[in-house]
Amino acid sequence: IPKPTKIIRFKSFLFSLYLISIVVIAFFLIKGASFYFSDYAGRPHIDGYRVLRPAGLLGHTFGVIGSAFMIFMLSYTFRKRLKLMRSWGSLNRWLDIHIYFGILGPLLVILHTSFKVQGLVAVSFWSMIAVAASGIFGRYLYLQIPRNIVGDEIDMKELEQTDKKYAMQLKQEFGLSDDMINRLAESDTIKIADGSGAFKVLYTVFKEDALRPFRTKRRHVEQVELKNIPAETRKKIVHIAHRKSLLTRRVLLLNQMQQMFHYWHVIHKPFAIIMYAIMVIHIGVAIWTGYKWIF
Repeated sequence: IPKPTKIIRFKSFLFSLYLISIVVIAFFLIKGASFYFSDYAGRPHIDGYRVLRPAGLLGHTFGVIGSAFMIFMLSYTFRKRLKLMRSWGSLNRWLDIHIYFGILGPLLVILHTSFKVQGLVAVSFWSMIAVAASGIFGRYLYLQIPRNIVGDEIDMKELEQTDKKYAMQLKQEFGLSDDMINRLAESDTIKIADGSGAFKVLYTVFKEDALRPFRTKRRHVEQVELKNIPAETRKKIVHIAHRKSLLTRRVLLLNQMQQMFHYWHVIHKPFAIIMYAIMVIHIGVAIWTGYKWIF
């Protein structure tokens, strides 16, 4: 099982990767703003046209790297489906990289098109945007389904054991009573009416997650028994209690979230197939009509 320090290092690496990538894209966007935001008819007369147009050095580079990123996204699917790759690191980390490619790839392709999207390419472009947007939403749904450190779904027995582990830690390490543990969990539990549909449940969960940072700490500190505990210790208790209540919520809503995740796949996959199919057609037509590798 990866150590917490390894996870922290990976997250730091990923943050740095996003930061550097966004800075680079912003640099080229600002540098070529006079070209990108001009009318199409006047573009050939603007400095940088031959470099920034789709067939230019930079435009071509953006297209090649963006397309490569879109292809690299498939590595997550291979990791998830192929038995050979099941031991190749945490599925969660692969998903994080998949999302990185899914965000940066479209941004580079947008620069490649120089914001001029027409014809068949427009279908691929908007499919790509739909894939990227739905992918971010899919990541949120993915996190609602309890998983182990490798990324596989956890069965009910493992969930119960994890819940007991949190309760035992609060008892033994911090000396909290069963009543206190229950009250902490209840103060951080969302209320959903019986018979609520999957979409209503998702809306309630999303709203609670958005507001949670602003009220979880206040709710817990309001518990009288925690007021006289040192701030650092109280912070640890609140963190563990939050994880316990979050686990309880995910167990209770498991069926609804799995149903939503299924619906999400039904929407996400067709857009991805359209995107890849038209990308292949676009590249094939470009080669057929005489465009060559520019490097």
